[in-house]
Amino acid sequence: MEKKRRDYWSEIRGIALGHRSREIMLFLFFLGVSFGFWLLQTLNETFEAEINIPLALTNVPDNIVITTQPPSVLVASVRDKGTSLMRFHRQRDRKPIELDFRKRDDGAQSGRVLLTYQDLSRIVQDYLNESTAHLLTLTPDTVEYYFCRGLPVKLAVRQCGEVTTAQQNYLQGVSFSPDSVNVYAPVSVLDTMRYAYTKSVELNSLTENVTCNVDLKSMKGVKYEPEVVEMTVLVGYYTEKTVEVPIRGINFPGDKGLRTFPSKARLTFRVESSKYQSITSESFVLGVTYEELLENTHSKFRLYLKSLPEGVSNVRISPSEVDYLIEHIATEEVTQ
Repeated sequence: MEKKRRDYWSEIRGIALGHRSREIMLFLFFLGVSFGFWLLQTLNETFEAEINIPLALTNVPDNIVITTQPPSVLVASVRDKGTSLMRFHRQRDRKPIELDFRKRDDGAQSGRVLLTYQDLSRIVQDYLNESTAHLLTLTPDTVEYYFCRGLPVKLAVRQCGEVTTAQQNYLQGVSFSPDSVNVYAPVSVLDTMRYAYTKSVELNSLTENVTCNVDLKSMKGVKYEPEVVEMTVLVGYYTEKTVEVPIRGINFPGDKGLRTFPSKARLTFRVESSKYQSITSESFVLGVTYEELLENTHSKFRLYLKSLPEGVSNVRISPSEVDYLIEHIATEEVTQ
């Protein structure tokens, strides 16, 4: 067994040191040298490339709230030799450009700081001072941030967008948790705000309650705490109900009375589920005035409601017309 193993390794060594193998190794060596020269020559040429430069706002005092942050990255388009660009790209953990808040703080209660393209160009060129890179473009070409110094204003949350229900349902209400948020913004902006609105929410043909998290509508220079609220949409359903309501005479003289046949009418209506128990026969006034009857030329009069409770619709009256009689009430009965 040991002899076979020695013969195996001797065979491999023979192949490796053979004439054919030496030719292949020599070819690969010169190929590698050629590739190295080509790579050095290529990297010595000038290229254009995009470089991501991290950006950070520093030295922000504790009593300052940054309501709109600057971008975290600048994309610089530069022209430089390939060797320099490769070296720059290999620096994965580059130190960010620091925007010192204190250097641009004028002591105002709130405000906006704007860095133009010229400002950014100088900052980026200083950042690339060890390189021969030529700056071509910057994205974004301007940088701004807003700040506020002082206490926030508390504003109620309101929904923005459209919420609809299916035909057999109705919208009971929309609530938020929390129902109000702290708002930091420049005074000029706060003076125009009455509510903190959500981003547009579109919920259609709802048949049941819905709860979801909603972002507040972003505005330049405005910061919310919290920035996300929980929205709950309460959806009710319609049901049908029937009650018997007495028919009344309205504005009759003291010695006159109204008698109808029948004396009551059945009302069948659609009512919101949340109001089903609270809507009774006493919620309706079904009657006719004395003046209307005097002008009536028929033996019957049509019934109609004098009032309709909130949450009630599609009312049907049965019977829709009744016979009637105007009675004279004796003086003794009136007195009693």
